[in-house]
Amino acid sequence: MYWILIFMAAAIILSLSATAAYYLLKLRKIKQHQNQQVSLNRQAWLDGQEALAADIRFIAKAIVQQQCEITEGCLRLKVLMDRLDETLQHHSDYQTIQRHYQKTAHMPHHQAYQALNRKQQFKLDQARFELENQHRQQVLLEAKRLANYQFTAQV
Repeated sequence: MYWILIFMAAAIILSLSATAAYYLLKLRKIKQHQNQQVSLNRQAWLDGQEALAADIRFIAKAIVQQQCEITEGCLRLKVLMDRLDETLQHHSDYQTIQRHYQKTAHMPHHQAYQALNRKQQFKLDQARFELENQHRQQVLLEAKRLANYQFTAQV
């Protein structure tokens, strides 16, 4: 009689051990999968950051080589810089780009600009050209810095 109870206890312990081992293996696989996914996500994020940095360098070079207007370049750079690293907007090396953006962001462009009459367009262009002339030298210096700046990903 005691043998039957011992046998049943051993069977229960064995089945519980097998179940625990099964779930431990399953948990290990899930953790491995999660770690792989985290690694893939991190790499995708780093690739995206590097693409943003490459876009910033490209636009900065275009400004320096005068293939892009100052205002358009500052508008594009500001947005990309904020997406890459929000602290860049407070960085002292890029304050003129930020300032030019703030002074021109309200100006209509594309279809909104086309909807204006000639007199309004001329007045807007004059204000924009004046700002570009004021900021040109400093923006060119900042764009040169950005064109050569090596961005480091902050994970």
